Amino acid sequence: MRDQIEMTRGVFYTLVGICAVIIFSTSLEAIFKVKDTVFFEMWLSNPNLNTAMIGETSEELYQTYLTMCMSSFFVKIITPVGLAIHSYITLTKLRVNKLYVVIWTVLLIGSFGFSIIGESLYSIFFIVSSIGYIALILMMIYLGKCIYNVRGL
Repeated sequence: MRDQIEMTRGVFYTLVGICAVIIFSTSLEAIFKVKDTVFFEMWLSNPNLNTAMIGETSEELYQTYLTMCMSSFFVKIITPVGLAIHSYITLTKLRVNKLYVVIWTVLLIGSFGFSIIGESLYSIFFIVSSIGYIALILMMIYLGKCIYNVRGL
């Protein structure tokens, strides 16, 4: 049982705060993408657009674009939301162990990689969420070191 530690409130609030910043930044980015017609026109001018969509009306194409943006938004926020909820359960009922650290580190790296692949690297929202992901990964490494230090005692 020495491979488990209690999560302190400071670590919990830091994790949840960083998750909130990532979710807020991703939400603002999704709002700007959906509301700005320039992004929609850039999406329409993409030469890799499906040829089956060429005969559709502008309204149908916008619905497809909106669905694509919202799907991407939900995929991007599911990891920070899950981490925040699981951290709350860990704070109140469970303890932090190596499995918690490893699983969430892998999920955060994967989510960060997904956001890098699909985004424009000059967006302020992307930069803020990237800093948040890096901070979360560093927090998981910190928790892993705390577990290692307790085990070494």
